[in-house]
Amino acid sequence: MPKAPIVNAIEEYLARGRLRQHMPGHKGQPQAMEILNRWGELAAWDLTEADGLDDLHSPTGVIRQSEELMAAAVGAKQAHLLVNGASVGILAAILAATTASPNSSIILPRNAHRSVWHALALAGCQPIWLPSLPGQNQQPPLGITPQQLQKACQASVNCRAAVFVYPSYYGVCPDLPPMLAICRQNKLISIVDEAHGAHLPFITPGKGAAWLGADLVIDSWHKSMGSLGQSAVLLNNLPPERYQPERWLTMLQTTSPSYPLLASLDAARAEWCEQAAGRAAALRQERTAIAQTLQQTAVLRLYNAENLPPGFSYDYTKALLYSAAGHSGWQLAAALRQAGIEPEFADAGWALLLLSYADSLPPAGIDNLLTALCRADAFLQQTPPQPAAAWLDLPLPQQVMLPAEAMRRPCRLLPLQQAAGQTAAGLLTPYPPGIPWLGPGELITREHIEAAGILLQAGGRLQGLNDGLIPVTA
Repeated sequence: MPKAPIVNAIEEYLARGRLRQHMPGHKGQPQAMEILNRWGELAAWDLTEADGLDDLHSPTGVIRQSEELMAAAVGAKQAHLLVNGASVGILAAILAATTASPNSSIILPRNAHRSVWHALALAGCQPIWLPSLPGQNQQPPLGITPQQLQKACQASVNCRAAVFVYPSYYGVCPDLPPMLAICRQNKLISIVDEAHGAHLPFITPGKGAAWLGADLVIDSWHKSMGSLGQSAVLLNNLPPERYQPERWLTMLQTTSPSYPLLASLDAARAEWCEQAAGRAAALRQERTAIAQTLQQTAVLRLYNAENLPPGFSYDYTKALLYSAAGHSGWQLAAALRQAGIEPEFADAGWALLLLSYADSLPPAGIDNLLTALCRADAFLQQTPPQPAAAWLDLPLPQQVMLPAEAMRRPCRLLPLQQAAGQTAAGLLTPYPPGIPWLGPGELITREHIEAAGILLQAGGRLQGLNDGLIPVTA
């Protein structure tokens, strides 16, 4: 089997030189549209299910081979390539785990991505939310614990699955092995949103969720692995005769999959299998260099995970920054941008840099990043701190109705300032990171309205509002 079967098949197709009397309409010609001239050979690689290129929805050839290689690389029984992002993998996983049991419930951490809510609305199941432990003494939000999970299992009726975020957007990894054991003891399907940890099996062998025995794992390869945006993988360790997430994937994924996305997944996996040790070393060196640089700065600080509570660990590819002088995370982000760095995200207290093996590539390597961090620190020294009020500790909202019911009801738009006491008909989500404060069927409170004002005034973004209006159930 070739190391990158999809890539090889596309190259063989191009070598045949056939006249393309099939989709897409640009026929692989850069001159067909002005912007294609800027994309090199991408137009030629933008193909469809032509002879020899297999079919994503019924793979028997090179796509199937690529999926088998992916599964073997990360310790899963089965892998499905995704071209609709990790979100479609989360949808398919939750639907596969819950829809066979009407009126079932599912245990979820409150720091779950917004796509989890979309799955709840489609599946019609009852969410059992577990609050994420807040960070203490200059710590980011932590996540959930095995004790919380065990208690929820004992109290839950007709529960079929549990979802875990591993690692979180902030880089915190909960204590996954004992929670997977609790799932097995209680006959729950374990679903791990590992969107921000696709690199874990390669840089910390044995720590990836599939290796640890999770049933369904969703990895967003474009985030850290080098594949193109929107490319991801769903890993399956369940018995195929009982659970078939691909039945849902064929309903949810596009029927016109992007071959550049598939080829990028294929190539990224092949390269990581060959270069994992070198890339892991480069990431560790980058992290060390950033830490050493920020030990000399006056304001900018790198979060040190040594003080995490027992059971939690940290993904060292996340560089979480804070201010020793009390600047808000949004002020940090502004200084970073002024210095030439675009961070991944910022909130009231933090700004996050996502580290990648690509940071160390020539010609400059990481020198430019280190210099820019020092410039950002100089800007912050001239900027009066404006600490933002803490809004991360919002209490769990009251559930008035199931998400599925709220999404199927008529809705109306109200000014957010007038919405206290109403039932949300959609999501209210700071973005990034895309973790909702409110979901459909939950009660809007004055605390949510105040938190939204703080976020917007500080320059943050909030999805779910349209010109200050929020949808509520009619």
